[in-house]
Amino acid sequence: MVNADEIYELLEMNEPTRVLALLKTVRKKTAQDLFLEGEAHRQLGSFEQALKTYAKGLAMADLVEVRMDILLAMSACYRTLGHAALAYELALETLEMAKELEFDDYEIRAMQEMGMSLRAWGKLEDALELLDAVLAAYVQLKDYAGQSFIHWAKGGIFRLQGQFEEGIAQFKKSIMLAKKIGDKINEAYGYCGLAGISRICGKIDDCVRNYKLADKIFKKSEDVFGKAYTHCGMANGLRQQGKYDEALRHYNLADKLYSSIGDKVDLGFVKWGRADVLKRKNKLELALKDLQEARTLFDNSDEKRGQILTKLSLAQVLYSLGRTDEAEALYEAGVKQAKAERLHTYLESYT
Repeated sequence: MVNADEIYELLEMNEPTRVLALLKTVRKKTAQDLFLEGEAHRQLGSFEQALKTYAKGLAMADLVEVRMDILLAMSACYRTLGHAALAYELALETLEMAKELEFDDYEIRAMQEMGMSLRAWGKLEDALELLDAVLAAYVQLKDYAGQSFIHWAKGGIFRLQGQFEEGIAQFKKSIMLAKKIGDKINEAYGYCGLAGISRICGKIDDCVRNYKLADKIFKKSEDVFGKAYTHCGMANGLRQQGKYDEALRHYNLADKLYSSIGDKVDLGFVKWGRADVLKRKNKLELALKDLQEARTLFDNSDEKRGQILTKLSLAQVLYSLGRTDEAEALYEAGVKQAKAERLHTYLESYT
């Protein structure tokens, strides 16, 4: 037997390796044990392994609270892996269960996951509506960690909508709240969000500085996803500064880390960014290879922005290689998709 409270405390402290070591001593795991094991894998960024573990737990879960915990965790994993529609369905299933049982806390968490799934799906206005409702609940509950997360999520939505000043304000609120409660991981993700939006609106020095702040935190953690996320973002900033060789080093590190945890969608963004550097270094065939791989990764997901960016970049490289008809068709398809999804991605070609 292991002490569940001790496990939860270790997860709160972001120490998943210690959690896995403790759970390894349990011969016959309960559904809750498997949920906690899945959470440790998720903190390590091993999303596919987490999903396998959650599925085992779900198959034997009798307690409705454990079932809802697992469903919401699976929703978060699928969302991160680019399967937003499936993530939304799992969160909606949980919401319906929570409403029927009048479990208010699970209702709030389910709404949060639904909002995050809609955000990943590109349904930004619907996502904002849900996340605002969740934020109001967290304010009432004085849940500062929850508030920090929602401000971070909203910052990303405003970035995609081209509302940069509002997005920056949201990321700053996220960082402030994370600092208030000493939540270093939420603080680091806040820096990443602030860095990303700074890059899009041309504040490249701010971008790189904030990624360096995030990197200091993630270096001391076991968050592989956070480390990869930071390296990829740092590479994007360095690329825009014209520091191509340094950018390539960070892209290659991000490639290695995302590959190690099976995060194919974010790996697609690494390949897209690296291809842009290779294009600027006139290594067009290598850029084409990365973009073709990125296109395959994005087409097997619900990541609309990645699909659009890759079409536009592919069009530019194909045109440079003299394949004009293919290039024009792809470019037009990318712009058409962006307008249909109400995303402004086609205007980000300068980045």
